[in-house]
Amino acid sequence: MPVGDCQRDFGAAAEADGLLLGPSRLPWINQQGHFGLPSMAQAVAAPLNAIFSALGGDPDAQSTKRTTPLIGDFVDRGTGTLIEIDESQHFTSFRATSLELYPSDALLGFDSAEYLDLCRELASRSDRYWANKGAVGFGPGGRQRQRAYHDALRDLAAPACGRPPVIRVAILDADGAGAYRRERDRIRHLLEDVTTPPATNDEGGIPDLATAIAELRSLLRAFDQVEPRAMDESFFVHAYNELDLAGRTIIDSFERERRTPGTGFGE
Repeated sequence: MPVGDCQRDFGAAAEADGLLLGPSRLPWINQQGHFGLPSMAQAVAAPLNAIFSALGGDPDAQSTKRTTPLIGDFVDRGTGTLIEIDESQHFTSFRATSLELYPSDALLGFDSAEYLDLCRELASRSDRYWANKGAVGFGPGGRQRQRAYHDALRDLAAPACGRPPVIRVAILDADGAGAYRRERDRIRHLLEDVTTPPATNDEGGIPDLATAIAELRSLLRAFDQVEPRAMDESFFVHAYNELDLAGRTIIDSFERERRTPGTGFGE
């Protein structure tokens, strides 16, 4: 199954069932990781730093990255809850390391013990996925360690920044629609348990229209600087995801400003 189809099928099934999902893009979950967290989330900076260190992270390389928001899977617009899809490549020995370092009182929208069991079961295969792929902040062969760190960043930072616990759905058979049907009751129960509405100051991470356009221009300039020999399959997958998100963000930004009095849209 092509990259992204599982997520799209899951999202389509959820929306057909009445959930209103949007792209997950929050300013405080960004490329700097725990080095870029706002003051309200400093309580999770220490455990995230411990996870970062255990995964062999390079503080100098990580802390000097841009603060570009990381791409997630979904946000439930009704509650502000992040919903993440985890295929087999997420269940690695590195993910097990991160889970074992979570605070005992961490607020989670999934069963961490079940996830640890899956990591131990699948790590021998999943650790080999993109094993030679490097990642800034984690060095050569660091892509899987970076993935484990980013998963931990979302899990711990979202509740610390006032969002509900992150809901995670394990999908090991590439059947996104089937996974939604299987997990439907659990997901809806968790969403119904959310009593505090999402913060509205970031509207799910939607920037103003001018910022969204500037970010797209910056993204296109970055693509212009990529050497042709570096344009492999993973580059095009990444580029597609980045452009898809940028386009959707511009649409969301336009729609928000169109609905906002005094912006000149529709007046």
